[in-house]
Amino acid sequence: MTETRLLAAWLRSLAGLAALAGLLVLSGCGGGSGAQNNVFSTPGPLTVLPGAAIAYSGTPIVLTISGGTPPYQAFSSNSAVVPVVQAVAGSTMVLVPGTVSGDIDVTITVQDDTTGRAVPPTSTTAALTVRAAPLLNSLTITPNNADCGTTAICSGQNGTATVTVLGPQGGPLAGRQVRFDVVSGPYGITTTNPAQPVVSTLTVISDANGVASVIIKANASAPTQFAQLRATDLTSGQQLLGNFLIQGVTDGTKILTVVPSSAKITGAFTGICSTGFVTEYFIYGGTPPYRVTSTFPNSVTLSGSPVNASGGSFRATTKGDCVDPLTFSIVDASGLQTTATLSNVEGTGTVPAPAALKITPATYTQPVCSGTSIPFAVSGGTPSYNVTAANAGGAVLVTPPTGGGAGLYLVGPLTGPSITTIQVLDQSAPQQSVTATLTCTA
Repeated sequence: MTETRLLAAWLRSLAGLAALAGLLVLSGCGGGSGAQNNVFSTPGPLTVLPGAAIAYSGTPIVLTISGGTPPYQAFSSNSAVVPVVQAVAGSTMVLVPGTVSGDIDVTITVQDDTTGRAVPPTSTTAALTVRAAPLLNSLTITPNNADCGTTAICSGQNGTATVTVLGPQGGPLAGRQVRFDVVSGPYGITTTNPAQPVVSTLTVISDANGVASVIIKANASAPTQFAQLRATDLTSGQQLLGNFLIQGVTDGTKILTVVPSSAKITGAFTGICSTGFVTEYFIYGGTPPYRVTSTFPNSVTLSGSPVNASGGSFRATTKGDCVDPLTFSIVDASGLQTTATLSNVEGTGTVPAPAALKITPATYTQPVCSGTSIPFAVSGGTPSYNVTAANAGGAVLVTPPTGGGAGLYLVGPLTGPSITTIQVLDQSAPQQSVTATLTCTA
């Protein structure tokens, strides 16, 4: 009896295990619904990004692969220009194009893996145009003052951003247009234009050594943070990014700055510099008040000096003198000093010749002139005019119009028969002159 009971218990346990196994089988088959679970999912389409791009010699470019079945393999249509590692590690490829003298098109083919599957591999391509890299990792940003060290620009101070433009063989490229753009950060690019002393983008020309540079100025109240600047070679389109540190200076007495630091005014004509042009300079930091002096005090009129508060300004008005440059010295109450410049230079245009000087009528005859004044009209030339009249009896009264410019001049009153000569001189260089004759016959 005991054996019978043990056998029955053992059979019940075996039946339970069988039922549990059946449940697991049904679960693996989708809960008994008849729907199969896909153990091997179908891969997505094989893609590589970017599918088309411009790459520059010596400048890395990253291609990203997705879809298909990794691991991937890659092939280059021109391995001398763009070499690739056939076995791709992961899903990204870092390619470094070689040196080229002109645009070369290279196709990168990516193929996925089909090991263990009876299907052919899939492939996709990326089209690269390889160009010479005129800007090859050459963007440098250097502070112009060491107050915040050699790697950071103090708030309110400036630095120099420089790139060197090189040809395919490494020689400098002069006359190349390079655009600098503020990407992020509390700073601007300074100019010599008094109307826009600080801008967010500026295009400059590379010099004989291929160097293109701009002055960047941190905002006077900028807190400590990283900033970014971009340089673009406009001929090739290549871009470089430069990162630098702006260090906030909370003690404003240690930093004295002026905006703009330089200004340039160009006249319209050769030999002629501007007169009456106003440039406004703003002073920040230091210890007010600020005293302003200039190296050529007779060449500009200063107003607003001394400047009594940080953020205040003084004005310089040109007086026609050509100076390149005139330097302003700004000294605060503690003796801290900085400078700013103003260039007032002649233009390149030719001064248009004035119209011919005329007096109308050129001859005038009247029987009786006694006690009368005869009108003559003066025009042309360069005012003001010097008009005189005389006859055998001596000088004759000439009454000009208001201001002494073009218009009617009255000659007389006259007495008796006479011949009066009227002469007009203007202010042209060389000076013009013209005469008229007034004849009184009785």
